[in-house]
Amino acid sequence: MPRHLWSRSLIIGATMLALGCGSGMMDGTFATELVSVTPAGGATGVSATPDIVLAFSRSMMPGMEQFVALHQGGVTGLTTSMRCSWSDRQKTLTCRPDAALAPGTRYTVHVGGGMMDADGQSVGMDRYGMKMGGQCATAGMMDGRGDMMGAGWGQANGFYGMMFEFVTS
Repeated sequence: MPRHLWSRSLIIGATMLALGCGSGMMDGTFATELVSVTPAGGATGVSATPDIVLAFSRSMMPGMEQFVALHQGGVTGLTTSMRCSWSDRQKTLTCRPDAALAPGTRYTVHVGGGMMDADGQSVGMDRYGMKMGGQCATAGMMDGRGDMMGAGWGQANGFYGMMFEFVTS
């Protein structure tokens, strides 16, 4: 183990992130998973009037749309008001911002880690989320933002869902 405290902290932190973010999520133990996100994380040139579409492998519990937020900038940025509706037997959620987004601006879609499917089971996000440019939201990233750290936002493993950043054209 390295002698310097900062080196040890960095190694321990990276190990905890890798283990915690993947714990129980990457091994296929979830019956329902987030399988598609549009726009994908890292997308650029996104329309200023985008449809944000989340697709799940099974039907979701009513009301789970309240655990999807669009932030200007990073996950601690101001939230942008949007309207969301379900289709495809509660498996596809489409959200549209109430006003056009600012051009050339970074936005973050935050999908709460405590979302539940129609059977009341947790939803896996990592398996496909990471492949779509997502990253796990940690408590440190949330910067104490309590409104996005309560029930519906957090998972038992201490993570607060997935984040997908994109930039408008």
